Amino acid sequence: MKNIFRLFILFFCFDTAAYAANNNIFSGMPGYLVDTAHAWAGIYSEFGPGAQIATYINESRTNDIARYLDTISILGFNNTAMALFEVSSHIDRAFDVIDAPLVARRGSCTANLATCEYGRRTLVVDGHVSGTFSEYRAGQNGDFKTKNTGFAINAKSYFADGWLFGVEYTRTMTDTHDTRIYSDATGNSVTMFTQYLARSGLFWNVGINAGHTSWNIDKSIAGISDDGTYDTNFYAGQTNFGIRMQRNRISVTPSVAVRYLRVSADEYIDAVAQQFDQWWYNSLTASVGLDLGFDFVGSDFVVRPSLHLGGRYDVISNGTDEMRVQLIDNQFYYVPIDTPHRAALDAGIGLDFFNQYFTAGLTYGFDMRSDYMSHTIMAKLKIAF
Repeated sequence: MKNIFRLFILFFCFDTAAYAANNNIFSGMPGYLVDTAHAWAGIYSEFGPGAQIATYINESRTNDIARYLDTISILGFNNTAMALFEVSSHIDRAFDVIDAPLVARRGSCTANLATCEYGRRTLVVDGHVSGTFSEYRAGQNGDFKTKNTGFAINAKSYFADGWLFGVEYTRTMTDTHDTRIYSDATGNSVTMFTQYLARSGLFWNVGINAGHTSWNIDKSIAGISDDGTYDTNFYAGQTNFGIRMQRNRISVTPSVAVRYLRVSADEYIDAVAQQFDQWWYNSLTASVGLDLGFDFVGSDFVVRPSLHLGGRYDVISNGTDEMRVQLIDNQFYYVPIDTPHRAALDAGIGLDFFNQYFTAGLTYGFDMRSDYMSHTIMAKLKIAF
C-alpha cells in the first residue's frame, strides 16, 4: 500500500517524462530517502539556510545527478543506529565492573595471599581506560565507522562477609569517520552496583545505570552549515550469575546475565530547519559466557592470562518504528529507527597482574552481530587502601 501511495504522489508531482527520469534516478535508494527527495522538492521558501539548500538541490537535480543524490543522502542520513550503538557501547564499559566475580570474600584477601588480614582494607578504588573501533553496516544509508575512547572510576567497600557495594562514574567519547556526515558524542553515566561471592565460588552481581549522551552533528553542504545537537537519555540494569571453579592453577567461570536497556532521543531542529521528532527504544538481552584462566604464582604476585567466549540474544528489541522529520513549508518525511540485529557473539583475551596492593590488567575483545563488529582494547587498574 505504501509503494502504491508513493507512485500516486509521483504521478501528480511530475509529468510522465519527469516521472520516468526520477524513477530511474532513485533506483536502489532506500525508500525513506526517496521520500526525503520528494519532501525537499516541495520547498518554496526564499529565506534562511533551508531555502539555500532547496535551491542547491534543484540546481543539482538539473545539472549534476550524482551530486543531487549525494545531497539527499546527507540531508536524510539515518543516524539512529549510531545513537543506539553508542549507548550500548557505553553501557558495556559501565557494566565491566560487574562482569567478573569478586576475587575473594574479604577486602583484604587477594589471589596471592594464603590468609586474609580482615581488618586491613576497607576501601578499593578501581578504574579503567578503554578504546573501541567499530564498523556498522545497516543497509539503510546508515553505515558508519566509529572510534570510542573512555574511562571509568569507582569506589567500593565490603559491608558484610562476601558482600560488596560500590558507585562508579563512566565517561565515553565517540567520533565517526569514513561517512557522509561528521558526528561526535559524549556519554556520561553513574552506576550503582553490588557483588556477592559465596564460599562455594557462586557469585551474584547486580548493577543499575543512568546517564545521557550529548550529540553534535555536522551535515554541511556546499558551504551551507547544517549542524545540530541533541541528547539521548538511557537507563539500564544488569544482573550476572555464575560460579568460579578453581582447580590448582586453572579456573573455569561459566556465567549467565540479563540486561534491560531503555533509550530515548530528544526532539531537535538542525540548522536548515529540519525538525526531528523524539523516539525511544528498549531491549532485554540474555547472555551466556565462559571464562578460562591460568595462574602463574610468584612470591607475592599472580599473573593470570584469560580467555572469554560468549553470546547473547535480544529477547525484546522494540520501540518507535520511525522518526518524523518536518521541513519548512510543512513538508515532511519519515526515517526508520535502525535497530541492531538481535543475536551477537563476543570473545576476548586478557592478562591480569595481582599484587597485595593493586591489580592491573589489559584485555582485548570483539563483539559481532550480523550488522556490525567492534574491537575493544581496555586497560584497568585497581588500588586498595
